[in-house]
Amino acid sequence: MANIKNLQMWENICADARIRINKSMFGLRTTAIYGPTNSIIDANTYEYSPEDGKHIKRIMEMPQEKMAEAINDYQPKTTDYGNYLAEVCLSRDKHFLAVQLFQFMKLNYEPATEVLVFEDKTAEMLAHLFA
Repeated sequence: MANIKNLQMWENICADARIRINKSMFGLRTTAIYGPTNSIIDANTYEYSPEDGKHIKRIMEMPQEKMAEAINDYQPKTTDYGNYLAEVCLSRDKHFLAVQLFQFMKLNYEPATEVLVFEDKTAEMLAHLFA
């Protein structure tokens, strides 16, 4: 599990009105909570091959009504030192999902998508891509 404060999309998460940020004693621990369901948000990063990264990017950019068909039984495989990196913030009840995809270019991970936010059924549907 990644530290949510170390994600490049941290500022976007903080700026989202649906998200509440709780800091513990001395600011050593930060917890993000999805307000509508009071569910804790966990942060993770996953690396993917070029093929899986492109496929995930295509799915994320589709209209929501076509996503279920595109996902079907697709399960991307993570890899060490992948060409694509996904930063994922997922609430424990799977009603909130924020994703930003990066592609390795010029010796650095460059954003391949904006921060994409999904809620409720769409978030649940997409969450299995990052399990």
